[in-house]
Order: sequence, then C-alpha cells, then structure tokens
Amino acid sequence: MTSITPEDQNGKIRGLLGFISILFLILILRLFYLQITTFADYARESEENRIAQKRIKAPRGLIYARDGEVLARNRAFYTIALERSTRQEYDQATAALQEAIGNIEITSKYSRRHRSLRLIRDVDFRTVSIVEERLKADWPRLDIEIEAQRSYPHGATAAHLLGYMGILQDEKLKKEGGKTYVAGDFIGKTGLEKVFEDSLRGRDGVRFIEVGADGRQRREFPERERPADPGGDLHLTIDLAVQQAAEDALPDSLAGSVVALDPRTGAVLALASKPNFDPNIFVSFQAQEKRQRVLQSQTTLLNRAIQGRYPPGSTLKMISAIAALEEGITDTLSTFEACAGSLQVGDRFFHCLERDGHGELNLIEAMEVSCNIYFHNLAHFLGIDNWQAYADKFGFGQPTGIAMEPEETAGLLPSRAYYQEREGWTLGHLMNLVIGQGAMLVTPIQMARYTAAIGNGGYLVTPYLCGSPAPPHRIEGVSDATLEIVKKSMHRVIHGEKGTGRRVRIEGIEIAGKSGTAQGPRHDDDAWFVAFAPFGVPTIAVVVVVEGGGGGGSVAGPIARQVLQAFFTSEKERRRPSTRRSAAASHPADAWTLR
Repeated sequence: MTSITPEDQNGKIRGLLGFISILFLILILRLFYLQITTFADYARESEENRIAQKRIKAPRGLIYARDGEVLARNRAFYTIALERSTRQEYDQATAALQEAIGNIEITSKYSRRHRSLRLIRDVDFRTVSIVEERLKADWPRLDIEIEAQRSYPHGATAAHLLGYMGILQDEKLKKEGGKTYVAGDFIGKTGLEKVFEDSLRGRDGVRFIEVGADGRQRREFPERERPADPGGDLHLTIDLAVQQAAEDALPDSLAGSVVALDPRTGAVLALASKPNFDPNIFVSFQAQEKRQRVLQSQTTLLNRAIQGRYPPGSTLKMISAIAALEEGITDTLSTFEACAGSLQVGDRFFHCLERDGHGELNLIEAMEVSCNIYFHNLAHFLGIDNWQAYADKFGFGQPTGIAMEPEETAGLLPSRAYYQEREGWTLGHLMNLVIGQGAMLVTPIQMARYTAAIGNGGYLVTPYLCGSPAPPHRIEGVSDATLEIVKKSMHRVIHGEKGTGRRVRIEGIEIAGKSGTAQGPRHDDDAWFVAFAPFGVPTIAVVVVVEGGGGGGSVAGPIARQVLQAFFTSEKERRRPSTRRSAAASHPADAWTLR
C-alpha cells in the first residue's frame, strides 16, 4: 500500500482551493454582469412588464372648403380591446365577451406581436356598459378605447375629390416604414385623403400606466405622458355651393363630370364625377355590403374628371380656329364654299349637323352655329402638323399637373406618325380631328385648362386644390388678337341669335362658350359644353361632359348654366359682410379633442 506524503496532500488541497476560487471568481463575474453590466436591460424589461404604454391616437386633420365649410371631420366611437394576453386568455376572454353580448363577430385574430388587440369596433354604449360592469372584474385586460372615425357630413358630395379611407391590414404595415401605424388603423386610399396622408395623420402620443400581475391598472404617470400632435388641416379651393350645384345638375341616370377652374390661378372650384359614392361607408363597420357593391363596381370609383377619356366633339373647334388665324389661313371676313350639309373628301362624305346646310359663313358665324363643313374646309389648308402643334400648345395629350390619387391620365393627341404606325394616314383623319372626333381623347380637367387659357388671354394654368398656385405658363405663338377673335366667336355661341349655347344665358352676365356632341364608343353621343365668364375678365371656366347625353347645347349646356349661376350667387354672398359662419361655429359639437 502506497502512503500519501504530507507534500502530496498539501498539493491536492491547494488544487481544490484553486478550483473553488475559480468557481467563486466566475460567480462574482456573473453577478457583476447581471447586476452592473445588464442592469439597464433587466430594469427595462421589468419596467415593460410593470408599466404599460397606451397609444394616444392623433386626431386626423380636418378638410375644409374655401369658405370654411367642413368636408371631412372626425367622430368618436368605442372599441373593445384586449391588452397583452396569452392565447388562452384571448380564447377565454372572447368567449366570455360573446356570451355576455351575444353572438357577435370578433374582428381581430390572436397575435403575440401586438400589445393590444381590437376585438370589436364601433360598439354602442350598452355594450360598453356590459364590459365595464360585468366583465372587467373577471377580465381586467379587457379595455375600452375611444377611437376617431372619419366622417363626411355632406355624404357623397366631392367623394372622388376627397377619396376614401380603408383599414390598414397587418401584411401592409411593413410598406409604411417610419410611420407609427398599427394594424387596423385607417389610412387614406384614394383622393386627397391619400395625397395628403402624411400631413393629415399627425403624430400619435403615449401614456404610461402601471399594471399589476393580474392585469389590473394600478396608477398612471401623467408626468411621463407624451401628448398626440393633431394632423394638419387642409383648406381647399373648392367652392361648396358650386360643387353641390355641379353634382345636383348632373343626371343620376347617366355618367358624367363637371370641372370648374379659376382661369386666373388654376384653383379648382368644383370637381364632380358621377356615378359617385358615399365615403362614409368605407369607415363604417356596419356598411360592409354597401362597401362591397361599390368596390365591385367597374365605374363608380372612376374619377371621370381626371381619368375619363373622351372625344371632345365640337368643343375642340377653337384649336382649329386659333391655328388658322395664326397661320394666316383665314380671318373674320373670309369664307369658304357654302355649307350644303355635306362635303365629299375622296370616297367619303362628311356631314354637318344642319342637314340642309348653313350656307356661306365666316369664322365667327361658323362657330356660332357649330358648322362642321366650314372646319372641314379649313382643314384642307391647315394640315395635320399645324393642327397637332397648336393642340399641343394648349396642353392636350399631356397631364395638367393636378395632384390627385389615382393620378390623372394624359389623354391622346394623335399625330401623323400615330396614324402611320397603325392603319395609315389619310386626309379623312384630319377631317375628324378638327371637329374633335377620330382618335382624339381628352379628360375634363384638360378641357377646363384649355377653356381657361382662351378666357385668360393665353396662359396655361396648373389646376390645384390647396396651397399656392403654380405660375401660369404663357402659350407661345398665339397672339392676343387671335384670342380676342376666338373669344368673340364663343360669345356669339351664347348670345348670338342662332347660337347653339343659348340655353346657357344668364341675365346680367356675359358668357362665352361652346357646345359639343361627340360620337364615342357608346351608342348615344356624349354631350359637351365649355364656358367661361364674365366675358371681359373671366373668374370661372366650366366644363361639362355627359356620357350618352346627346346634344351638347341641349343637355350639357343647362348643366353649365346651373354651375355658373351657383358660382355668381356664391360670389355675391361672399361679398356681403360676415354672411358665413366659421366651421367651428357651425359645428360646436365637433370642437373637442377629435376636432
């Protein structure tokens, strides 16, 4: 048997002590790491478990018409939410909720990623009382939130202009990086609600609440609260009286559009499109069927004012007149071969609206009665390239620059090359183009800018809805003398003995205009009318198109008259001292947190 020497024994003891020292050192370092190095992290986790953060939703900015009428505001509604729950708590709480309230649909599925789940939105006060009095004691994590819902007090008025809002789905959150959106929030989908989403939305705040392990609220920390910053208000150029007159005048049975501009600045006074819709149904939790019908419609959501593409008919004849005057092809006295009701070009016959013909006419007389044959004769001398160049000067075939969502379409301004690339160029194409037919397509907003440019003395304006106007652009190569002749011819359309726009006359107001009846893809012709007034220094330019309406002078003309009448009545009221109340005074119930 081998004996252990004292030296060996001492060595083993020293080794054991060294090992124990190392363990103690590791323990001390670990304690140092936990208590010193990661103290802030654990303190924060403890704080997060103890202190709940609740979002203070920023009220959305209001939208006003130019005289202070509220077009879009907010109203409060109640939502039942479930705070920081497990899957088991979620199932039990929703089951208790359905048993107490009835078989009601739970709108939010369980997700661990969300601190708060909105279970049922826009509930009545009875439901709120049931939750507070009967369920909160057993389910303290159930909470009542006050949310803001968009409200449009004028219903369908200016619906395409304002746009509509929709719920932001969970999978779309990542596309809104940098913005404090939560699944279930409302966000602008179209119109001005989308264009100005960033400024209208505002910045959410937060409040801090101490919550016990049982989920009950202990106390709040008002000193730590960060209030919400309300969204910025939007003040539009829209004249509500003119907008309402435009929408009332458009027939309910036919699609169409009305655009009214201030020719001096491009301010949009009215932008109407029919059929329209009530944007309130997109923010209502009780209007799902109506919302689905609108979304499934192929035409209701189309903003015809900026996206509808139409042949303009005779309302485009001013382009031919301007081009011919500038190129020295005609003047106010020159005439062509008398109109006999038709004109043969090659093997084709082109007809006038007057079957028996208008006889011999000069430019102003031809515009007054809208003689097609006069302009067909003009086309022989004018040529496609000259005509296309002057149409381009007045903005056709290009966007106007209005800020809207969805974006405006550019229309179509055909050139010789356009036809050569397709069926081939013939003089017959120009015969159609000079009277606004053929492949030519325009939008109502383009026609409004073109009409405004004639009325204001040759300046292209950029249509705008809020803020400051863009500087107008002077159209080169079009003289004041030419524009005065064309304006005089448009004046005759309204005030001449044979004028096609006689139905637009308003006593005491000098109006210039032009009717148009365009053959399009529909069975019936589209009815057009363009006008500006007063004749000397115009303050409004109006464009009306009615799909399948028939005669421009008989159908679209009276609509333009109603819009002009509303505008000048509104102007007269505006000049009276203090006739309009402010928005807050008109709606005192809205002068609170949600504004």
